[in-house]
Amino acid sequence: MPRVSVIMPAYNTAQYIGDAIDSVLSQDYPNKELIIIDDGSTDGTVDIIRRHEPAVTLLTQKNQGSAVARNAGLDAARGDYVAFLDSDDIWLPGKLTAQVTYMEQHPQIGMSYSRWQVWKPGPDGQFSAPASFKHSLNDSAAPTGIVEEGSGWLYNRLLFTSLLHTITVIARRDLINKVGNFDTALKRGQDYDYWLRASRVTEIHQLDQILALYRLHGEGCAKKWPHVNYEKVVVENALSRWGLEGPTGEVTTKPAMQHRLADTCFSFGYHHYWEGSPGLAVNAFRQCLGYRPAYLSAWRYLVMSLVKSVTRPSDPGSPAVSRQ
Repeated sequence: MPRVSVIMPAYNTAQYIGDAIDSVLSQDYPNKELIIIDDGSTDGTVDIIRRHEPAVTLLTQKNQGSAVARNAGLDAARGDYVAFLDSDDIWLPGKLTAQVTYMEQHPQIGMSYSRWQVWKPGPDGQFSAPASFKHSLNDSAAPTGIVEEGSGWLYNRLLFTSLLHTITVIARRDLINKVGNFDTALKRGQDYDYWLRASRVTEIHQLDQILALYRLHGEGCAKKWPHVNYEKVVVENALSRWGLEGPTGEVTTKPAMQHRLADTCFSFGYHHYWEGSPGLAVNAFRQCLGYRPAYLSAWRYLVMSLVKSVTRPSDPGSPAVSRQ
């Protein structure tokens, strides 16, 4: 059996990491290694990880972010395949078997991912047992279908949305060697950037099974918006490197891309307007209108943001202080 290296960055997830580790170690696929990279945790996360040694390999580093942590895991990985899981999420039973079986049957595919389920807490703040989720893994070794709209040469589709969820991805080691490391300059969106880079080299297929649970909780970084529109940065980096044409000749139209970038700026500005950073919002709506001058809602929010910024001179994103 090919060996699978599972890379799990961890930072202050003592409340959840035990479930994540158990979901990997209990996979029925036998030839695997779990590499956990602690990113400077201060809450007892390391103590919980050590309880699982030697079944897991623990690496530690100063707090530098998930991209640096995943790169450390890639350097340590010895598997024929590399898979990713965050320390507050879990895999469902049969996940590795299903994906490795599919990729062994389709050697031309360098990367696969699957469907996933958002895992929300109940009114009491507690998460229901994973077994309560319905999924299709009655026989983890059964042939698996794919989601057609999420599979193929995905570069042009990825220009509009990330599509892949990191916790469901598995990639061949030779693909990892071609694509390289995660971009540590991106504090957010480094996974999106990675999928775009991979999509220039290989087809990517989505398995039509729910194989992971994405835990939605208040401590997650996904709920905290940064001061930089990293989604726009990732897309613009891809366009500057490869343009609008995919590796098979598919071409995205310039107007469609202008709308995509405008919508990204609008969403970024909308969030920061309502979260009390009108200066950041002003910059975002200006950028939005640069892509779509007739975007009436952006004009309205630009005016509202300018008015609000007058009463918030200390806003770190104020046009008078810095420009995005």
